[in-house]
Amino acid sequence: MTVKHAEVLSRILSTYPALRFEHTCDTVKFGDTEGECTGIVTSCALTIDVIRRAAERNANLIIVHEPCFYTHDDTTDWLEENRVFQQKTALLREHGMVVWRNHDHMHASKPDEIFLGVIAQLGWKEYRKTVNAPVRLYFELPETSVGELAAHLKERLHLTSGRLVGNPDARISRVAFCGHIFPSWNEKEQEATKLLSRDDVDALIAFESIEWTALGYARDAAQLGMNKAIIQPGHMVSEEPGMVYLAQKLNRLFEGQLETTFIASGDPWLSFA
Repeated sequence: MTVKHAEVLSRILSTYPALRFEHTCDTVKFGDTEGECTGIVTSCALTIDVIRRAAERNANLIIVHEPCFYTHDDTTDWLEENRVFQQKTALLREHGMVVWRNHDHMHASKPDEIFLGVIAQLGWKEYRKTVNAPVRLYFELPETSVGELAAHLKERLHLTSGRLVGNPDARISRVAFCGHIFPSWNEKEQEATKLLSRDDVDALIAFESIEWTALGYARDAAQLGMNKAIIQPGHMVSEEPGMVYLAQKLNRLFEGQLETTFIASGDPWLSFA
């Protein structure tokens, strides 16, 4: 029995509540959804290697979490003469790929599907605690050092690089995820600093950040002898476990009909001395 891509996507969307906003980036980025789906791959990013490995598995539906063509909305008119874009789309076309982004739906789920995967990957389910807003993910871990926590993240998230601010020997146990620390040029950019300054937060895990807000605070606090730190593992690798979770979910949804495989896009950063 064959099934069209459009039917597959419809069934996947039926597992999510309706979004509370009109504009979404969760759209088909490439391909003809009226064609037959031969298999599904989930990944965080649509890299060239992911496309090639999906083709090797005879899977022609790739579901990614992050943008495919270098902007949030994946507009491509500005890339029409770009050689990388041309070769990437040619590769997709050669293998009859359909690409769909699943970002907003995963984050809008209750609980957030990306973080379900992250918690499982880190083995921290039993340590999660509920605290006052705006903390989305908060954990009371067995006491450890900042350096040991960073090493745990490196091992579990398969990092090739990572950065921390603070004293690696500082003893900590209360950790909060804060997602991304971006500039906003208004009071919003104070939020991460206020979060780290709480008495019940020793360290933040920030997927990515600028250096002159909370990171500056963390450095000053550490130099004053306070047990405060920020660990920055990176955006893609931090959220990739959510795509492992999605693959497991889709294998249950399409059991006996379609196989879903997770393919890691991996850490984009390489370390240099």
